[in-house]
Amino acid sequence: MTGGRIRTYRSAGDGAAIELGAQVIHGDRNPLRDLTGRAVPVAESPRSQAVPRTTSAWLVLHDRVTPLGGLARGGMPPWAVEYRLVADGCDGEHPDVAVESWLASRQVAGDHLVAASEWFRQNWAADPAALSARGVAAARRGDDTGDGEFKYEGGYQALTQTLAAGADIRLRQPVRTVTWSPGQVEVTTEAGERATARAVVITAPPPVLAGGTLSITPMPEPKASAARALPSGDGLCAVVTLARPVPESAVVFDADGQTGFVRCTAGRPEVLIVAKASAAGAVRAAGPADQVTRLFPRLFPRQSVPEIAGVRIADWGRDPWSAGVFSYPGLGVGWAGPAWAAPVERTLFFAGEATTAGSRPPTVHGALDSGLRAASEVVEAWGL
Repeated sequence: MTGGRIRTYRSAGDGAAIELGAQVIHGDRNPLRDLTGRAVPVAESPRSQAVPRTTSAWLVLHDRVTPLGGLARGGMPPWAVEYRLVADGCDGEHPDVAVESWLASRQVAGDHLVAASEWFRQNWAADPAALSARGVAAARRGDDTGDGEFKYEGGYQALTQTLAAGADIRLRQPVRTVTWSPGQVEVTTEAGERATARAVVITAPPPVLAGGTLSITPMPEPKASAARALPSGDGLCAVVTLARPVPESAVVFDADGQTGFVRCTAGRPEVLIVAKASAAGAVRAAGPADQVTRLFPRLFPRQSVPEIAGVRIADWGRDPWSAGVFSYPGLGVGWAGPAWAAPVERTLFFAGEATTAGSRPPTVHGALDSGLRAASEVVEAWGL
């Protein structure tokens, strides 16, 4: 399947698109909404539409379900805490500190601290103790895609299918080794097949190389160091299909760290779980169906818990070729994203969201732009 960590699940009933990887197009100015005129070989872009905001928003805190807006009383809600971090001058003129330390310095405490900490875990797939305040602020400031959330009518897979049209893409042939010297590359697949070229663009996440699933020989030491400094956060997505539709639309933020974000739509039987960082481990341990069964009666107290008709999981943290959901800006490693992006001797080129770590949020449009940048580097290097 093309698209990396894009995976669109089709409902067995009517084929409705539900995302098990990248979720939405962020911002009304996001170039993904219209690729026409960009350096992308597509005749027509998949059409996007706004994600409705009429859904009820709920918070799970101390095992109780309350309206999410209640966090705005008596302090800052978690999304406002992140806005404040971005505006707080966390830049190169100040020491890099962990988000955890920044929260303490701004006296975020009590339930607001619990909610804000989990908010950062779910948005950045990392614990606040490992997350760079400077990196988060720089990434948010580096993104100018505007407001709102959008989706493709045919799901995110419509984008990858459009971009892949006419390309020679060979699936189920994972490359295990890249052997190179300046101007010459040989790649060897798991089945032992070989191909040669003058250059190669590597889009595999850094942990895939740091862990040895894919090896580069010889591995330049700056690249090895960058790969070790760019871990991917744990995460998974799961669709739990109920035996009957849910009575109303809802999005649930679980500040207790057990389920991440949970979404359901009135009149549909699917419940989507998107869990990152430690919440992914909690969902994995309990099972997505059990987590939905636990949450359902508290969201809809007048409804009996329906039977579970099916479960589909995309476990990105356990996928050896993904090794997590995306790279996060770690404490003290702001150099790693640019180091991972830098080409090597006109032969090794690098793309993917990890190349933007600490300068942009980990997004599909960032990954696409990194691919365009790498393609330009290849063209410039070889005069194509």
